[in-house]
Amino acid sequence: MKSTIRIAVQIETNRAHGRALLEGIADYALAHSDWRLESVEPAALTSIRNLRRFDGFIVRVMDDKTANALIKSRKPVIDTYGRSDFGDIPFIRLDDAAIARRAAECFVEHKYFRCAFCGFPGLRFSDARGAAFAAAMTEQGATCSIYNGSRGRMKETSVRRERMGGVADADTLRKWIKALPKPIAVFCCNDIRAFHLLGICADEHIDVPREVAVLGVDNDKVLCTFSNPPLSSIDTNPFALGQKAASMLNGLFSTPTVVPPAATLHKPCQTIERTSTEFFPTKTPWLSDALVYIRRHLGEGISADDVIAHLGYSHTTIGKAFRREIGTSVQQEIIRQRRERACRLLKETSLTAAEIASRCGYPSAQYFAHVFSSTFASTPDVWRRHNHGMH
Repeated sequence: MKSTIRIAVQIETNRAHGRALLEGIADYALAHSDWRLESVEPAALTSIRNLRRFDGFIVRVMDDKTANALIKSRKPVIDTYGRSDFGDIPFIRLDDAAIARRAAECFVEHKYFRCAFCGFPGLRFSDARGAAFAAAMTEQGATCSIYNGSRGRMKETSVRRERMGGVADADTLRKWIKALPKPIAVFCCNDIRAFHLLGICADEHIDVPREVAVLGVDNDKVLCTFSNPPLSSIDTNPFALGQKAASMLNGLFSTPTVVPPAATLHKPCQTIERTSTEFFPTKTPWLSDALVYIRRHLGEGISADDVIAHLGYSHTTIGKAFRREIGTSVQQEIIRQRRERACRLLKETSLTAAEIASRCGYPSAQYFAHVFSSTFASTPDVWRRHNHGMH
């Protein structure tokens, strides 16, 4: 193998997803002293002469011209976009179906059965997330509207021009969101699209989250924080995706006769909930406040008395509302939410039993293990081994 391996990297940096993906590639390269990374522009990948300078590529293939040039180069390539399920270039991309299911789970937990999807019509990842989300919500007996836009199908390369401002289809998007029945939960294909939607809701005096709850993808902390209100988002862990892409390329260098899988899907981590989804579409307005209060303070070991004191109504009034609309008592709802959060943390994280107990409001790891085992007939560790990473 050559003493220096020159690797061309082409990842757009206009979104946090791309920047974190690059960081993952760079982190992997630090452990390989013979690697030399070079950032290139998309146009550089269409010249066979230019491609000869490199030994391998980690790129985002978005058009046929680039794909054909890379194939003709006969050099190892890993694509981190995956615009098509079929092709001659192995790729790793986000698992769009798993992301959509995660969004559906979030809205079902919030008791939404009227939902919508807002994306960029024509972009593969957006269309895939929209279709999977609609299917998941339909399975739950919910209705789902899809934003179709008005500018025709977009080209894949348009993702390189995504920006926080300058919404090209603002008028159509405005008409669409205004026409939707309220309250409604809207899943957006990524955080930039969610940022666009939140801006239009603010302009139209549409209350988020009471009229429209909004969920994005990527957990771009700048976008999520600059949004008004702060945006809930699905964390896709692009850093790990970048590390995996680099590892796949290294495999092509080490064992060139071993062909990697044509498609590798990278699953999302967890849903980071912020203000944009802190609402439950209950018939009794203050009942939503109660459910939000429970979610916010679950880790503090709250009881039914804390919820009742927060609301300021009588035990009888609150108890009747919970039984009528939730089908349970206040304390049983706290127990249910603790159980659901514990299961989610066991599936999605590597937190210890003590850390999970603390986040869910159990007084100790021992008590958490006892309650969990009584409920599921399995210890938390055994349950995790059977369910970790499942979405």
